[in-house]
Amino acid sequence: MPPRLSSWASESLFGAPLSQALRDSVSAEGPRQTRVESAFTGRPLVSLPLSSPADARGAVERARAAHSAWQAVPARERTRWAVRLREQLATRRTTFLAVLGHASGLGPADAAEELRRADDVVRLHAAAVRAHVRLHRVPRPGGGIADCGCAPGGPVVVASGVDDARPLASLLEGALPALLCGSTVVTDVDARSTVTALAVAAAARGAGLPAGVWQLAVRGVSDGFDASTVRAVLAEHADGIAPQCCLCGPGGAARSRARPPGLLVLRQDGSVRAAARAAAQACFTRAGRSCAATPVIAVHTARAADFLRHFLHETRRFPPAGTVLEQRQRAPIRAWVDAGTAHGARLLVAGGGPTSCRGLPAPNPTVLVAPSPRHVHAHEVPLGPVAVVAPFTHWAQVIDLARHTGPHLSVFTRARPCLLGPQLAGLPAVHIRYNQAPVAGLPPRSALRGLAWPHSSPAP
Repeated sequence: MPPRLSSWASESLFGAPLSQALRDSVSAEGPRQTRVESAFTGRPLVSLPLSSPADARGAVERARAAHSAWQAVPARERTRWAVRLREQLATRRTTFLAVLGHASGLGPADAAEELRRADDVVRLHAAAVRAHVRLHRVPRPGGGIADCGCAPGGPVVVASGVDDARPLASLLEGALPALLCGSTVVTDVDARSTVTALAVAAAARGAGLPAGVWQLAVRGVSDGFDASTVRAVLAEHADGIAPQCCLCGPGGAARSRARPPGLLVLRQDGSVRAAARAAAQACFTRAGRSCAATPVIAVHTARAADFLRHFLHETRRFPPAGTVLEQRQRAPIRAWVDAGTAHGARLLVAGGGPTSCRGLPAPNPTVLVAPSPRHVHAHEVPLGPVAVVAPFTHWAQVIDLARHTGPHLSVFTRARPCLLGPQLAGLPAVHIRYNQAPVAGLPPRSALRGLAWPHSSPAP
């Protein structure tokens, strides 16, 4: 059952109805459907069939059938396809800005940043593959140089997922390395992210990607039994899982607080201004939904007053990007603020209702100051543009707090990383940055190595 676009979406977002190639990207045949409405206007965008476990198995089999033809394409040609895909994304910039806004609720600033990040993903991955091809060229038996690229032996079908706060960049971060390696891909997407994924699939087909090489399995908004089963089926039947930031396989719960939030630390010798700017960016961008959000902030007591002054200044001047705060996020934020203040936390900036940014609803930031790190329960911090600041006196308090936070950790200090590294070993944090805001995504070479990209051997 193909997806059905509303006439408004066809005329305003895509400019034309979806092509047959675009319809073929969605692997779902059952009667269950979900309707996606605009996050800003409430108008219907598309009616999507939801994938069943049988649809997920079928998507893997279709991708497997398309693998031989795609793997036979020389790596050099696949990088040229990536260059054409980048051109397609740039040409359709206006379309993607509209899709990211209406489908995913990203405001103008966040949508533009998402496009910039997606462009970097394509450019850097294509460059990494070109460098690999140059490094592993081998002589042909009859003379000349063979384009070895990726030899057979890598995963045939790779399963990937999407972070719905980064629907475009995370989609490409999961699928592109596998496609450039000659693998086929089945991406597990939620209903809202599917609209963006369909637009990318259309651009990929327009750039020359053969039919069947990239499939989409659509799951519902809630993580019900069917959605969990679809993810499990993809993980079981695919030959590999795309390495992605904060996504544990297809459909990873990047936005679920089952994954603890990130942590930002300002030590006594760190830059207050730099930490305050980074904290505002990390806490409030995209309404605090990104996997790289670090709403838990630990500050040395000697710098706490200065930090709070600069942080509140950055918070008040932080330009609302217009990113929608989902309705289901409002009640947990209110409950978290009430519980925090009841246990001694100070409320410095009240979120209240949404403000307006170019006519779009934009959430106000909320900042709590806890008495100490032991009063911070990281797993209770809700999704949204929130921050909890905890002054600390001993480094051991930070280490103890970091045991309960997530994979992203930013430390502002003048100490050398080689001195702090051993102290941070064994913590849940796997993405550690010094004197910089946290960044979502994996470096291209890490993603390619994560797929066990085989090195070609010389031809006999």
